Amino acid sequence: MDSYLKILSEITVYFSLFYPILYLKSFVSQNKAFKIFTLYLVLLGVIQLTMRMSTKVWELDSNLFLSHYYFIGQFILLSLFYVQLLKFRWIYGILAIVLLFLGYQYISNPELYHMYNPLGFFITHTIIVIYALLYMYRSLSGKKEFTLANIGIFMYLLSTALIFGSGNLIFNLEVPESFSQLLVDINKVLFLAFQILIFVEWWKNYSIPKTKS
Repeated sequence: MDSYLKILSEITVYFSLFYPILYLKSFVSQNKAFKIFTLYLVLLGVIQLTMRMSTKVWELDSNLFLSHYYFIGQFILLSLFYVQLLKFRWIYGILAIVLLFLGYQYISNPELYHMYNPLGFFITHTIIVIYALLYMYRSLSGKKEFTLANIGIFMYLLSTALIFGSGNLIFNLEVPESFSQLLVDINKVLFLAFQILIFVEWWKNYSIPKTKS
């Protein structure tokens, strides 16, 4: 089983580098929501590649500092993404408040940069999950763009928030290692499912350029 999970982990890394290329092909001709989502995919690809380089090439003792760039960058880009989909301008206000809070965290405790930030992780992921749920409800009334990608965001970020943010289960020394590893493995599977939905979204709606009538 461990060998299959290692292969799965490798696949998700390569997919993270491949999908941005698909979306970048249509970057110029698509709307703002598409462009922001593409930048989000680029962010995921860069973080995945950097994490792999940090362990395989640079042999750093810890790459936890990359998690801050991941969840903050993700929160900014997906907040802007949902502004375009939901048309709720109050999302800008929530974005500003959360960024101010995170800034206060790092200013008051600079050592946090080299540590895991479960509160920041949980807050940013939970807010995006709420946006995804709102858009999922709106999509019930008719066909909307990024419906499949939105389902993937909801599913993956909800699991990530619960596993890595709520109660800090992964880094809790009192939790059995086997259970922590099981949670990590579940998260890897859901990340792959998220990537598959991203591909299906592109294949169904953006693989064939729309002709102007």
